[in-house]
Parts: sequence; C-alpha cells; structure tokens
Amino acid sequence: MNSLQRVRTVLAGGIPDRVPVCLHNFMLAAREAGVRMEDYRVNPEAIARVHLQAVEKYGHDCILVDTDTTMLAEALGARSECAPNEPGRIVEPALCSLDEVDRLKVINPETDGRIPALLEAVRLMSKQVGSEIAIRGNADQAAFDLACMVRGIEEFLMELIEQADNPRIAQLMEICYQSHLAVHRALAKAGAHLTSMGDSLAGPDVTSPRMFHRFARPYEERLVKDLAADGIFVVIHICGDTSRILDMLAEYEPCGFELDYKTDAVKAKQTAGKRHVLFGNIDPSGVLAQGTMEQVREATRQLISVWKPGGRFILNSGCAIPPTTPPENIRAMVDAAREHGGY
Repeated sequence: MNSLQRVRTVLAGGIPDRVPVCLHNFMLAAREAGVRMEDYRVNPEAIARVHLQAVEKYGHDCILVDTDTTMLAEALGARSECAPNEPGRIVEPALCSLDEVDRLKVINPETDGRIPALLEAVRLMSKQVGSEIAIRGNADQAAFDLACMVRGIEEFLMELIEQADNPRIAQLMEICYQSHLAVHRALAKAGAHLTSMGDSLAGPDVTSPRMFHRFARPYEERLVKDLAADGIFVVIHICGDTSRILDMLAEYEPCGFELDYKTDAVKAKQTAGKRHVLFGNIDPSGVLAQGTMEQVREATRQLISVWKPGGRFILNSGCAIPPTTPPENIRAMVDAAREHGGY
C-alpha cells in the first residue's frame, strides 16, 4: 500500500498493512523550512512547500494542512494579531452584542479572508502528491468554537447560560455552521482527501457536558451527516480531556475523532473507537517536544497496543506539535509505527 491507500483503507473501516501516521506539524514544519509563521499563514506556495518538505523528511502518510485557529473568525470580521513566529490569536470579536448578528453573512471560501490561500495550497499539494499521500484539509473552527470567537469567548459563554433561548444565539450558530460547512466543501473540491475541524471550547475542560450536548453536539452531528452526503470524511478535534463526553461522541455517524493525550485511551477505544476512526493521541509537549527518543517510542508502542486492534486508528499527536520538537523524536514516533503497527 502507498500512504493514500493506507489512510483510505482505515477511513473505510478496513485493515491496512500497518497503522498510518498523520502529523499535526504545521508550526514545526514551518520552522524547519525557515518560513516565518506570519508568512506561512497567508502564502499558499509557502504552505505547500513547508508540508511537502516535511513529508519528504519524515515519510508520514497524511499531511495535515493547517494555518491556525483564527482563519474563519477573521473572515467573519474578527480582528487577529500574529506575534513573530506565533500562530494568530483573536484580539477583537466581530460582534459587540448579539443584536449585531444581522450584519453577518455566510462566508465565501473562494474570496474571503485568508481562506483562499489555504485552498490554493491544497491544490498545489494535490497536484504534486495527491495520488500517493493523503491530504487532510483543516477547516478551522466548528460552529460552537467559531461563534465563541466571533462574539467573544467569555461573553458568548455567559449568554449561553443567561440567554439560552435567545433566537440571536441560534442565528449566530447557523451563520457559523454554514460558513464552516462551506470551507469543508471547498477543501474537498481543492483536492483534500479528508477534512477536519476543531471544537475545543466545547470540550469538558471549558464547557459542561450538558452545555456540549445542547449547543455543540447538534452542529457536530449535523456536519458529519452533511459531509457524508457529499462523500467527505471529517475528523473532529477537541482539546483536553474528552473522557466525559466519549459516550456521546460514540453515537455520531461514522467519522474521525482526534483525541488529546488527556483522554482515557482505553475508554476511547471501547466507546468511540468501535465505529469511528481514532486519531492521536501522543502527548505533543510532555513526550514529543520534551521527552527522549526512547520515551517517544514507548508511548507510541503503548498507544498502538491499545488502539491498533480492529483497525480504525491513525497515529498522530494529541494536538499541534510544538515548533521546538526535536526532529529525532518525530522520527522515533514514525519508526515505532512501522515497527509495531503492522497487521
């Protein structure tokens, strides 16, 4: 099998020759290629070059094309800042109050904000390696996360508590949902073999499972169904410990879950891992960035022993790999997958 065949086999519920490897390495890859983050996030040629150099260096099976967590919020009117060699962060929301929701419009991925740069980068990579290596296009933040950034995180979370039935909340969520859905579809059209998104503010480290069930889950499940109807496989990433909502995630239609290292790996396999593809979940900081090669190999071996049986597993870090991660540790993880990941 080549890398693309290996990944597609797993997504289809089959058993590949070995566990595939995906790297959430955009910050590390940019640093290794000598590209400043400020340039990477807006330049499609730089994005493509960074990831193509990384896959040539490490030989992983799936390229995760990510820019940062602010792309869609910016396209909807929020203001971001990008410190030197750091991903962007939102410094001013698009809305001062829910009463301003009427002025928001669903984004056009081909024209709005920095999204066209991401799409063009996917097109460039698809032309060069799209028949051999899987390309995972990250569509930035899901409806719940995006609404938080557009309105302001603290403000929106308080409004969910105090004004849960306010129709403006549903209106904002729908605009965010349709904007986010459009980016997934545009990425697939550009050549991505699968797509993904983040919804970390919806996770138990920030939001209660009850709030997750009411305000985030319906949009995640709807996204999975809408994309499946288009033939698009989607991966959901939630930072932090998702152990308390694994039972809910397990009820979704088949999709992928990229789980952070804090999540109980055994419980994840016993619940969500029965019908869904698990991505992750090596500790990106404590193990990959700060551990020894032997610690990386052992953590990888242990995870493979839990998640490999029955397939539905793509090895990755639990979240974005820090730019200071030693290259030898990435190689140790990839090599361990080849050594212990065979079926």
